[in-house]
Amino acid sequence: MTGSAQSLKNIISKRVWIRASPKVVYKALTEARELVHWFCDHASCDPREGGDVVARWRTGKAIQKGRARITQLNPGASIEFLWLDDVCGTPEAISHHTLSYEIQSKSGMTELIMTDKDVSAPDEETYTFLDQGWNSVLIELKDYCERKERTAKLPPRPKANRSKAPAE
Repeated sequence: MTGSAQSLKNIISKRVWIRASPKVVYKALTEARELVHWFCDHASCDPREGGDVVARWRTGKAIQKGRARITQLNPGASIEFLWLDDVCGTPEAISHHTLSYEIQSKSGMTELIMTDKDVSAPDEETYTFLDQGWNSVLIELKDYCERKERTAKLPPRPKANRSKAPAE
């Protein structure tokens, strides 16, 4: 995974190579039952432009919630979210915090480019915390997608012969 050093501290951009199909990666980003394997503890998702994604996760004893609206959707290729209600509690009417993913198939792998952008730049400590946090989140996504891809390629296990020998 690589991060790009931006001169603007209001943008975090990461690139990760995933040994999984773009379809697997896209589903991991847009389906609630997939999100809970790498991003949060509970999720709901309406994967269409204008649809909402709600994520909840536990941090210690507290439960946090985030809500985003899908503002752009190109199935299998890209998705953009506008965070409406995040940990910072930014009111919906003035939110300018976007998260976007670009998905590209290259050399038998999937290249994922994530960009987290806000109008206002956080202080240096918060920026570093967010930047490192995205490293962890994207590693979880990569690991999940690669496990899912490997599992899908395994041949089906033969069913055990459950017939009983006749009693003598």
